[in-house]
Amino acid sequence: MFRPYRIGRLFGFPIEVNPSFLLLLAFVAFVGDGLASVYLVLLGFSSVLLHELGHALVARHLGVRIAGIELRFLGGVAKMIDPPRTPGDEIAIAAAGPAVSFALAGLSLVGATVTGAEVFHLLTWVNVAIGVFNLTPALPMDGGRILRALLSLRFSYTRATEIAVTVSRVFAVAFAVLGLFAGRFYFVVLALMLWSMGTAERAMARLRAHRGATPAPVWPDDAGAFGTSRPVWVVVRRF
Repeated sequence: MFRPYRIGRLFGFPIEVNPSFLLLLAFVAFVGDGLASVYLVLLGFSSVLLHELGHALVARHLGVRIAGIELRFLGGVAKMIDPPRTPGDEIAIAAAGPAVSFALAGLSLVGATVTGAEVFHLLTWVNVAIGVFNLTPALPMDGGRILRALLSLRFSYTRATEIAVTVSRVFAVAFAVLGLFAGRFYFVVLALMLWSMGTAERAMARLRAHRGATPAPVWPDDAGAFGTSRPVWVVVRRF
């Protein structure tokens, strides 16, 4: 919907901010405690940026090209041009983000213990929340990608994706119910995003199976090379 704007580079990766992120800041300032709430959001998105950087660095190490990192209304994304080559690669890339978040939480806890500064206490809880939340087994979140990779050790990539999407939809419904009954609009939006993005993941998997192609080394029950004349954007870590 919105065109992202590049604000710099980090470790060679373009960093972009979607205008929807600015809408989030305005919304938080309006409904929250003014600048204090905006400050908390900025701390959170700094942590999200480092989380995404973890994905991007591991992906690059494994030979997966990264187009950049984008900050959006509901979080961040590391945009991959190539899909992971094996289930192990997908697990490594997906797990890298939460690993960074938990590492940052540990460092922040040390900082809080040593200095007693409130900012370190905030960073500790923010990063724990980011790490735990993104391990939810719901595509396209990190936990959902790990789940699909594990399922693909037994099933085909397409079947593994379909099962993971079904699990994701269960969480989407749960988030929607929670949002409606608790009055948390964010969870309703998240549920809609999970449902639509899970559907997109399933469609991409079916297209991949129809073309009969993945990059070597192949996933179980797949063969060939993932062929397309245009880059296929694979989103790692969204919220």
